[in-house]
Amino acid sequence: MSHANGLATLRYLKKAEDPDVMKPRNPLLTLDANVLIAALKTDEFHSEKCAKILAQVPDQFILAEPSIIYQEVCGTLARKTSLDIADKAKKQLDLMIHPKLLTNCDRNLCTSAFALCSEYGIYAIDALYLQVALTNRAILVSLDKEDFIDKLKNKKLTIEAYTVSEFPY
Repeated sequence: MSHANGLATLRYLKKAEDPDVMKPRNPLLTLDANVLIAALKTDEFHSEKCAKILAQVPDQFILAEPSIIYQEVCGTLARKTSLDIADKAKKQLDLMIHPKLLTNCDRNLCTSAFALCSEYGIYAIDALYLQVALTNRAILVSLDKEDFIDKLKNKKLTIEAYTVSEFPY
């Protein structure tokens, strides 16, 4: 694992013709925060399956995430475990997500994502993850079957979307 510039994923990105554009070598993956939380807590029902998916980063997949992932993962871990574990999770996220593949949860992302709530009948935060996955043509994975993934599968979707138990890779 390369730690150039403190980013473990950096060696898995190659320069495109434009030196400011990075092109991923491996498929992109957008993980709902619940997948990361389950993998890091290790005592959840799906912890082992989530950890196996996470273990494929960065060798098989590169993460593309909305910046809210930090609050969802670290905030939940701080509340349910400890601030120390949350801080370790923040450092791990820093290593796993290349800055160019971390989408700021700014006005542009939010205004582009809210229509997805209506189109798919999903929650606002889930729409942020979906928008990031759609924009990056990433595979989307969540533990939320009924309120998220199943609602996407009932409509035509231009990306792959799976629950953790359905993840085929």
